[in-house]
Amino acid sequence: MFVDFRTLGENSRIEADLCIIGAGAAGITIAREFFGSGIDVCLLESGGLEIDAGTQALYEGENIGLPYYDLSACRLRYFGGTTNHWNGWCRTLSQIDFEARPHVPHSGWPISRIDLEPFYERTYEILQIGPYAYDERYWQEHRIRPPDISRDLLDIDFWRFSPPTQFNPVYRPEIEASDNVKVFLYANATNIQANSTAAAVNHVEVRSLTGSSGMVVAKIFVLACGGVENPRLLLLSNGVESQGLGNRHSLVGRFFMDHHELEAATLISDRGDQLQEVFGYRTSPESGVLGKPCFSPSREAQLERRILNCTATLQFASSVWKRELWSSWYEEDIPKDYWKKVWRAAKNLDDVPTDAYGYFVHGRAPSSSIKRVFFHIVGEPAPNPDSRVTLSEDRDALGLNRPRLDWRLAGAEKRSIAELLKLIGREFGRLDMGRVKLDDWLMEDASPWPENMRGGSHHMGTTRMADDPKRGVVDASCRIHGIRNLYVAGSSVFPTSGSGVPTLSIVALSLRLAEHLKRQIRV
Repeated sequence: MFVDFRTLGENSRIEADLCIIGAGAAGITIAREFFGSGIDVCLLESGGLEIDAGTQALYEGENIGLPYYDLSACRLRYFGGTTNHWNGWCRTLSQIDFEARPHVPHSGWPISRIDLEPFYERTYEILQIGPYAYDERYWQEHRIRPPDISRDLLDIDFWRFSPPTQFNPVYRPEIEASDNVKVFLYANATNIQANSTAAAVNHVEVRSLTGSSGMVVAKIFVLACGGVENPRLLLLSNGVESQGLGNRHSLVGRFFMDHHELEAATLISDRGDQLQEVFGYRTSPESGVLGKPCFSPSREAQLERRILNCTATLQFASSVWKRELWSSWYEEDIPKDYWKKVWRAAKNLDDVPTDAYGYFVHGRAPSSSIKRVFFHIVGEPAPNPDSRVTLSEDRDALGLNRPRLDWRLAGAEKRSIAELLKLIGREFGRLDMGRVKLDDWLMEDASPWPENMRGGSHHMGTTRMADDPKRGVVDASCRIHGIRNLYVAGSSVFPTSGSGVPTLSIVALSLRLAEHLKRQIRV
């Protein structure tokens, strides 16, 4: 059921068993788990069912660190959240991503990959990416013979592509029909009000841009607003504890992470056609799901070389007339956001990925069009407490301090990319698949990042998970340390990021949290 909060007037009071703040991938996933349960769920959404400029402007903030996107361009503030414009890239986290690595300070999760495994399988259904198939099952599903790459050096992982599943049109009808899940639209959470000892939350204050106000009283509250807005709201909720809720050890907002993405190195090979057959975009003849292999350093290689996790995906570039691409936006059913991202990443017309273009436009790219083969990199950032979200002096239309982002990288990220590409070069050379030519900036640690380095708009780490409250904001159940009824959902709880787009793991963690909440509410 949907309710327009603006119609409730002044000082309205909403009561529920569970209040979820934020109706994106995490919030909607949790709410869906309570359908027909008899548990009353209140889901607060800042926006409506469509985007509007006034609400979207509430995301605006200040950037003082590495060059970054405007914060209002990174997220969508209406029902469905950023799933409404994501590109569908999906990968699970690896086992090593959960481990405390000696060479990566502040690494280690209080849970393991095994704890998420059953939820990853269910997430595949929610994100519509076919059967839960990785490793050899991927090759069998796509009927490809894998190359004899040394698995002691390199892992071959796989991207799976959601259609992409936009939670607004896909899951809105069933929420609209629900009797026990109410979504309040245009309802901005402005303060989480704790009791006098900050041991529990009494209620959440809510306002609309049109002046309506009220509160939500619930047994349990879940903050699911994203990696910038989650810490922002906790810092703003400073009526009982002046430094903000959950921030007794000054950890809220710290350890902001984003994947750094860029195109790097060139593969010199006369086997481009064969490589594209194996490493290009392919649709499974069984499930119809799009997939693509990628390389990561093995666990052994990461530990031995003291490097971070990162991923390299082969891209096959061609000369494509801009006019042909432009017209294809109107003539074919192509994801518009995908092509906008392609154009941002491309240095010139020769750098348009042919395999992607061929898949979306022609079903397959002609092999004769391959002009250059290079690598798309998604890198893992090292956890850095000085990379953080704080509050700006500027205020939004609700009178709340805007966020200030200071994005920093710790220094090991560049060397990790270089080591990965050297490992790929070693194996490709041994198998006579080609030679990898590293870009000049990879040859020296002191070299600046290239101009095409960019963030992935994956906001992670700002309410990190840890058993020890001196090391993290939430515990292994995603409950804020010291507050018995306040939880956090989403990638802000990630202690480390791995090198995969976080949506898949956000949904898996949300399913795990929902299972825990059911037990808590029934007690």
